[in-house]
Amino acid sequence: MANQILIVDDEPGIRHLLQQTLAEEKYQAQTAGSVFEALEKLHDTSFALAIVDLLLPDVDGLQLAEAIRIIDPGTPVILISAYGTPAFEGMASHPAIRHYLHKPFSLDRLLGLVRRYVPTSAVNGNGDSLSSSPEDGS
Repeated sequence: MANQILIVDDEPGIRHLLQQTLAEEKYQAQTAGSVFEALEKLHDTSFALAIVDLLLPDVDGLQLAEAIRIIDPGTPVILISAYGTPAFEGMASHPAIRHYLHKPFSLDRLLGLVRRYVPTSAVNGNGDSLSSSPEDGS
């Protein structure tokens, strides 16, 4: 599995912030502003993790998470949203979602999750396998 991270959000500022934050921690990230763009990238690259916004202009993030699970079942998805309603809580418990974060969220918290799914060893390229443990609910 590649050590790249896919960021999907229709807000350019969020995409840029997340990509820069991950780059500072030596992670490689690609961004997509739409589901269509994300699907193109998913067909070309295997990702170690996907960070997906719930509300996207063409298809919602949950449907994209389901597509990711079909295209590359080993890619965990972190769902992000500014909406913390009970309906969102229910969607976030979907099997295609490993974790969810409410916007605004702490970048340190996001990085903690990224490290869980993309260990530093994968970034450094020393050949260690990636963690694929299920979400522990924290």
